[in-house]
Amino acid sequence: RVDPDITYLQSLYPFPNQLALVEKMDAMFPGEVFSHLEFVRLDGNITCFGLPLVRFTTEARLDEIVRLHEENGCPIFNPHRYTLEEGGMKQTDAVQLAFKRETDPQGLLNPGKMIAWENPDYDYRSGRTFLFKGLQKAG
Repeated sequence: RVDPDITYLQSLYPFPNQLALVEKMDAMFPGEVFSHLEFVRLDGNITCFGLPLVRFTTEARLDEIVRLHEENGCPIFNPHRYTLEEGGMKQTDAVQLAFKRETDPQGLLNPGKMIAWENPDYDYRSGRTFLFKGLQKAG
């Protein structure tokens, strides 16, 4: 709120090289991306999530920062994406879609938030890293 040119991303620095990854990412974006880390235990290992603060210039540059993180092994869960699948936190699957069809048959709740709801042929098994996998493997 103090500086409207600052936004953020949500990132994961996977175990076991999390600290080296943080240092590498910090070095790639001096004066543009500022780390904020939160340490958590995932699958019995201590690792960290990041909420990097980003000095926003353009959407293209923000997309490039996301791409560079992901190419270097740091998945981004992008809060700037509108749909569930694009954000990277949750992968949809057949079980989740069936549940939504049962509980919200008209698609009135959060319309447009699931690509797979609008496009049943959408390949939600993209191989992308998701923080929370689908409820169960489809197909």
